[in-house]
Amino acid sequence: MATDGPTPEPCDPEIFQHGEPVVLLDGPSNAVEHFVLAVAARSKARVDWHYSGGIAQVLHLGNAESYARVIAAIKEQPVGLPPRILRLYAPGESGLYRAGVTRAPEGAIAGFYNPLSGTTDYIVRPPGEEEKGEVHDVGQE
Repeated sequence: MATDGPTPEPCDPEIFQHGEPVVLLDGPSNAVEHFVLAVAARSKARVDWHYSGGIAQVLHLGNAESYARVIAAIKEQPVGLPPRILRLYAPGESGLYRAGVTRAPEGAIAGFYNPLSGTTDYIVRPPGEEEKGEVHDVGQE
């Protein structure tokens, strides 16, 4: 649910499933939606976006020529207004986690954005350790 206006449409399923990450953005959903629509119109390419851990990941579906047009259109967007660009991806980089697309490691219990790599890192349960279903505060044992 958007807090800055109407809730944007969900990410196009084909782009979500098969798209390549282009850029990560930090901003409210309507600012991201307007940014992505402007990039799509300017580049004449198929792009859409989704949140992953509170970060907007813009995906592109097409060939290398349209990918280059998308990057050029992103660089032409006004600076200083939301959304803020966190990372531009190079072709072939994996991007952030996408449910049903990205394979998480065995025993993963949480994922988070790593700003150094621009990917999702995972907290993984050590092998052989089972979930006990108990929650403990640090220092309470």
